Amino acid sequence: MQIYSVNRAPSAIAVDGRLDDEAWKNAPWTNDFVRSLDALGTRQRTRARLLHDDTTLFVGFEVEDDFVVTPFHQNDEPLYTSEVCEIFLQPGGTGRPYFEIELSPNDLLFDASFTGRRQGMDIAWDSGARHAVNMGPSAGARIDRGWTGELAIPFARLGVARSLEHGETWRFNLYRLDADRAGSTEGLAYSAPLVGDFHNLDRFAFLRFE
Repeated sequence: MQIYSVNRAPSAIAVDGRLDDEAWKNAPWTNDFVRSLDALGTRQRTRARLLHDDTTLFVGFEVEDDFVVTPFHQNDEPLYTSEVCEIFLQPGGTGRPYFEIELSPNDLLFDASFTGRRQGMDIAWDSGARHAVNMGPSAGARIDRGWTGELAIPFARLGVARSLEHGETWRFNLYRLDADRAGSTEGLAYSAPLVGDFHNLDRFAFLRFE
């Protein structure tokens, strides 16, 4: 199972969707996302990077996209039925409540909490995440067309009201839905769930705080 070590941000991050703050140089990129059902390569590239400070988890997505589409215009609409990037977080690891936060290419947010795998869904839960999207490649991005997005998620909204310990490990996963011009949608993942369900908690990767 994959382990991502999330470093501490050495300086402030402006959540503008561009991923060009100096602090991001301290964050390794994930492996490229793979197809969620079989872990094979994808038509278009997606990757992410993460950082943290004492109060916040920062997530940056880099998305290659030759056909950007989303039918939604308000937060908490079913963004998960169209193009979107997602993070699932399970603070404390297996057996705990978990959270789903999604960012669309037109900078809309969907967030929900769960008490168990697809159980106790609460769409009234508010992640408090600051977010932004930048259409087109950012400085240093290795894509010619697409978008980049940032999330800044307060730990307190995840039920973590204390300083994180060095080496503390959570479960998490990252996803993308990519639509093409023919109307098909492909699921992509950092750690492939290998079934048609992004909520396959057993396939979540590990997030280790440095």
